[in-house]
Amino acid sequence: MEGELIQTCLELLNQAQQLPVDDAQRRLLEQAAGAFIRDGRHQRRARERAARAAADAKLLAATATGAPDRVMDAALSTGNPPTRQGLTIGEYVRSQRSSGTKRQPPAGNPDNGSPLQLLNRPQRCYVCKNHYRQVHPFYHQLCPQCAEDNFARRTARTDLNGRRALLTGGRVKIGYEAALMLLRDGAELTVTTRFPRDAVRRFAAAPGAAGWWHRLQIAALDLRDPRQVLAFTDHLLSQGRHLDILINNAAQTLRRSPRAYSALVAAETADPGSLPKARIWTAPGFLAPGPRTAPLPWTAELAPAPEPHKTVPGTSDSAAPSSAAALLPHGAADEAGLLTETSATNSWTLRLGQVDPVELLEVQLVNAIAPFLLADRLMPLLDASPHRHRYLINVSAVEGQFTVRNKTGDHPHTNMAKAALNMLTRTSAAELAARGIHTCSVDTGWVTDEKPLPARERHAATGWRPPLDIVDGAARIYHPIVQGQAGAPIHGVLLKDYQHVAW
Repeated sequence: MEGELIQTCLELLNQAQQLPVDDAQRRLLEQAAGAFIRDGRHQRRARERAARAAADAKLLAATATGAPDRVMDAALSTGNPPTRQGLTIGEYVRSQRSSGTKRQPPAGNPDNGSPLQLLNRPQRCYVCKNHYRQVHPFYHQLCPQCAEDNFARRTARTDLNGRRALLTGGRVKIGYEAALMLLRDGAELTVTTRFPRDAVRRFAAAPGAAGWWHRLQIAALDLRDPRQVLAFTDHLLSQGRHLDILINNAAQTLRRSPRAYSALVAAETADPGSLPKARIWTAPGFLAPGPRTAPLPWTAELAPAPEPHKTVPGTSDSAAPSSAAALLPHGAADEAGLLTETSATNSWTLRLGQVDPVELLEVQLVNAIAPFLLADRLMPLLDASPHRHRYLINVSAVEGQFTVRNKTGDHPHTNMAKAALNMLTRTSAAELAARGIHTCSVDTGWVTDEKPLPARERHAATGWRPPLDIVDGAARIYHPIVQGQAGAPIHGVLLKDYQHVAW
């Protein structure tokens, strides 16, 4: 608008001021002026809100968990772990126990002293649900106090030398990180998987593998086939070696199409090439994964049992890919080596009346039946341990909780499987604790967005990211072991974010 027009407008307003206050023309001008003023005020406020929101989004995006380029199900780098004022994790646990306080972490700043920054608009902490404005450099949805606590627990250590552990589903994600924690703390570990060669690649590529490779064994079996599970337990019982830790981690949440597994299948069936030598036990009846999505029919005969330990031929090669996904173009597969599926629906969105009977059975077999069989059959080995504290950890999830307020109608089949696993803990924990076997269920927290790809991408476009990563999930599993080794064992509870919660 030109200056002359503005000057004319001002002159008209000056003249209008001379009109009587009840004059109709003056009222019209007052209404127009009021609307003009309100419009300007609203626009300025909206612009200020947008600027504040953009500043908050930028601040959250600068964190590790909120980064725009964060890869789902990948472990996030933390740099140098924070100090805990000279406290070992055992001393930290004992100090918490004696003081009776909760969520009071030792001081420590993961970014080595840089100041915490403030949000314009407070948001609720994922863990404690309190509102906060200070943003932690690593976590974008945790208040400073919970963030410090969670960050410190990522590097919790304990002495597991001489302990033997069994972990199901340890090839990727949370299970893989939990396996590394056990191995780095001295445990002798057996990991189960359907993709043993890919597991070998991944563990061989882990930092420090040379120090614990001789303590790692991989068991190739399909938990959807109870015959293989029973054969595995028979094998362990026949060895007669005690067991100190059993972690039922493996779970089927999403049922994938055969195409999603094609890269993994190709890697399992190809020439092993430069794979490092590894101890692999193969269950009778286990076949290299192929187009099948389920185990052999019940009428099929089991294959002859192989030698208890099979060695994958080849020699170590630092240039070898660390997983089947590394053999594919960037972005073609996820962190688990699965090809991306673009369907608008998946197991996470299924409701009653939509679940395939085969998927229902698979979920119960993997998530509830196999854990029960392992715990039931391997109890003599846990009882035989010479160590005072032994651990049975059932990895659960919020889906299995009855006390959740906003329970949707989605994925009822996975909900009931996790609820069944929780009942195993609830029923047996007290009796087992009297024998020194400390049993609990653990919710690993929100690490993955399980929604179908289109919905997940829309959600991510708004800036949303899961509040935790796979190391946080693994640390939650490891927590009962660390605390038990520090002299404060836990049993008979459901743990969420390191705290007891209602079933």
